[in-house]
Amino acid sequence: MMVKILVFGDSIAWGAFDLEKGGWVERLKIYFFKNNKDVFVQNLAVSSNDTKGIKSFLENDIKKINEIEPDEYVFLFLIGGNDCRYIEKKENKIISIGEFEKNLKKIIEISEQYSNKIMFIGLTNVDESKTTPFLGSTTKSEFYENKDIKEYNKLIQEVCKENNIHFIPLLDLLSKEDLYDGLHPNSEGHRKIFEKIKPELNKILEKNV
Repeated sequence: MMVKILVFGDSIAWGAFDLEKGGWVERLKIYFFKNNKDVFVQNLAVSSNDTKGIKSFLENDIKKINEIEPDEYVFLFLIGGNDCRYIEKKENKIISIGEFEKNLKKIIEISEQYSNKIMFIGLTNVDESKTTPFLGSTTKSEFYENKDIKEYNKLIQEVCKENNIHFIPLLDLLSKEDLYDGLHPNSEGHRKIFEKIKPELNKILEKNV
């Protein structure tokens, strides 16, 4: 049976602004095409997604995928950056830290019904000179701050530890030069993320395949 890596996340997982190879997930896809054809990477990331969106998908649609293609799954999540942003005022967080924790636990609970191979990837830092407010926003009212990113990233790590879930830290991996617009990685940033994830993913596959 084929091993299918299902990747869930936001625009960073989707591959935004990697003008060379389409993102770190696409780089994983190419890598496995070349090195292990029994492993298939499916990108289910959606730009602007958050934990509420992923939880909803898992609750309503993952069963459909499993009915069509009951493969051996690896669940890979990179999510949280959009949860911790706020609109105009600090009180207007998209997803509060309390709701964020509940969403993470529900995401893990559903995923464990389909696989024992689950991984969370940590959040990436931003260049606040371009994200407070985010200059790429059409409304110019969205704010991304490293303090919030660190708080939500710490919670992801803690929830993963509590549930014996593999966590790959990315915080401080990227420099300002690796960011296309202060928020999203450029091609070099995506390459660095790919190189960080690849060996960890291979370890998981070697243990379970």
